[in-house]
Amino acid sequence: MNIQIEDILGQTSNASSIHPASSSNNNNDNLLRCKTKIVCTLGPKSRELHVLEELLRSGMSVARFNFSHGSHEYHQETLDVLRQACANTRLMCAVLLDTKGPEIRTGMLEDSKPVLLTAGRQVTLTTDYSAFGNENMIALSYKKLAEDVVPGAQILIGDGSIVLEVISCDIANGTVQAMCTNTATLGERKNVNLPGVVVDLPTITEKDRIDIVEWGMKNKVDFIAASFVRKGSDVRNIREVLGEEGREIQIIS
Repeated sequence: MNIQIEDILGQTSNASSIHPASSSNNNNDNLLRCKTKIVCTLGPKSRELHVLEELLRSGMSVARFNFSHGSHEYHQETLDVLRQACANTRLMCAVLLDTKGPEIRTGMLEDSKPVLLTAGRQVTLTTDYSAFGNENMIALSYKKLAEDVVPGAQILIGDGSIVLEVISCDIANGTVQAMCTNTATLGERKNVNLPGVVVDLPTITEKDRIDIVEWGMKNKVDFIAASFVRKGSDVRNIREVLGEEGREIQIIS
């Protein structure tokens, strides 16, 4: 669901009067206790001081920082403004670092031009990520693709805008033959999802480790949201990265 900031703020002009942190009225009987926590992803339209102040007054409980995008410097600027907004409004807000996590992507295309994939047409998927793709062949970054998928399985590309159905797998050559189930245009380096497949990728990538240690722990964030967690050991690995210094940071998986 895509909810615009303007919609939230426009419907909550009276929010400050019911926020639990609004302590101007000392009569506890008149305070409305908030039982629902609101998590807001901060981005280009929600990092200005006045917008953050309005979000806090409207009930924002947790600010989510999406580390799939943006540099440490960019997120630091946003966090600094958020903390100023908290000081100005005297409202508390938790900070959540959402890791990028492991990912599978399609490769580059011939002449860097998007290609049209047509429903009913077969396409070869190769794990040779150096190959340039076209309407007949697409490179994927996951080396174990041919081992992990089976005929009949689906492969989703570009947030599911392209759906492929596996026909056959050639493990020796690292290729998969698939059929397009819909007509759509494919660009370069699109995300890939393998429904039902436990992919053999680390839960914490080197980028995630740097983000957690050099930004999250430095800024004493409240939560780490771990992407693509598949088993208990994944959470334990994150806890090891946090160590004693980050023992107070909670992990959401």
